[in-house]
Amino acid sequence: MPIVHLPSLQASLSRTLDKSEKNWLYSLCALTSTHMSGKSIVAPGPPSWETAGRFFLDECIMIRQSYDFVEDRTLAAVISSYFVSTAFFELNQSRKSWYYLREAMTMGQDLGLHDEKSYATLPPAEALCRRRTFWILYVTERSFAILRHKPLTLQKTPNLPNTVHDYEAPEIHEGFLHLVNSYHLLNSSFVDSWNEASNAPASTLIYTALQQQLNLSHPAQLSLTDIQRADILVTQQWLKLIVWQSSMRQGLLSSTASNESMTFSYPLKIAHSLLGVISSLPTTSIEVHGMGIFEKIFEVSNTMLDVMQAYGNKIQNDHYGVTQDPFEIFIRTLSQTPNSQRQYANLLLAKAAEKPEIQRFSQSPLPALSARTGVMISDCGFTDNHKLLPKTEVGQWRGSVVGEIDEDSVVKVGGDHTEMDNGG
Repeated sequence: MPIVHLPSLQASLSRTLDKSEKNWLYSLCALTSTHMSGKSIVAPGPPSWETAGRFFLDECIMIRQSYDFVEDRTLAAVISSYFVSTAFFELNQSRKSWYYLREAMTMGQDLGLHDEKSYATLPPAEALCRRRTFWILYVTERSFAILRHKPLTLQKTPNLPNTVHDYEAPEIHEGFLHLVNSYHLLNSSFVDSWNEASNAPASTLIYTALQQQLNLSHPAQLSLTDIQRADILVTQQWLKLIVWQSSMRQGLLSSTASNESMTFSYPLKIAHSLLGVISSLPTTSIEVHGMGIFEKIFEVSNTMLDVMQAYGNKIQNDHYGVTQDPFEIFIRTLSQTPNSQRQYANLLLAKAAEKPEIQRFSQSPLPALSARTGVMISDCGFTDNHKLLPKTEVGQWRGSVVGEIDEDSVVKVGGDHTEMDNGG
């Protein structure tokens, strides 16, 4: 969802930028570079996109220190903190990402983005950018609160945007509203209960209704781009998994439940739905969303393995319409970028290798991991492109680097669960 007014950005390129504008521009460059992390870079200068991203983060933070950033009461300052937060998330530094997201929300509340009255006298273009910025923060905070068990800050909300800029296609607006509505279903009471911050009353009827609403929330009839469709549909399946996990925590699941969403095997249905989403979209439409979408896919596939282990040979392949091994497809999807392969595909492979007793949907053997090289040895059609990636050394480039990932920051696998040390 564009939160920057394109004509205003283009006009700024023909004049000298002030410090606030430079801060915003460096944050945008950092966000763009970190999203490209793992891809080849042909421009002279930085040896990698990650190095470029860290350089721009460094420049952004230094420009903030050169003026009174806290008193920068502009929308650009709010957007800058959001971009910096997202850039750190791409670098797997969740603590820094959360810090700058909270900074963006605090500055946004100071501007009154949450208050409908604050929009009354604004020019239409400015009002639209502000509304979009608020709702981007709203969606991001809810996603972060669920993924990282953080408290919610944004409670009061303004009206949803109902217009587009003159130069935009209408599907931009439709897709974003659909994404916001999906997150709206998981209200603050649900998130507080998820984070064990309250003892909200729970019942099978409440969770069944949530699952039904998420199933109805399908944009098949909307005119969306593939990029929007990937974000919405993957998020939809992930939210269904979150509701199921919350149901399990509340002790509401049953093997004999009349509603499939309240059974222990429901993640297999979610995984099958997600496989349908993945197979219907070009890989670039998933990859462009960065590490956030890969983490959601990982959560579904990881839970799928747990359910497979619990059910053993009782899995009914035909019930889920499975014609090929979903594990293989998830591994291929999570291996689209070096970063996603290192953080998620390798973690999933390691878990599967530790549990050879898992009954697969197909009878293909689990990929074996070579202890010496980390290359997968498999009869499932994998190639040497799917391997456990070692840490890579990055050459030096001008400019100091902020937020280096700790060399001891590793992904650990143990028992029936995984633990990720984010080194933030």
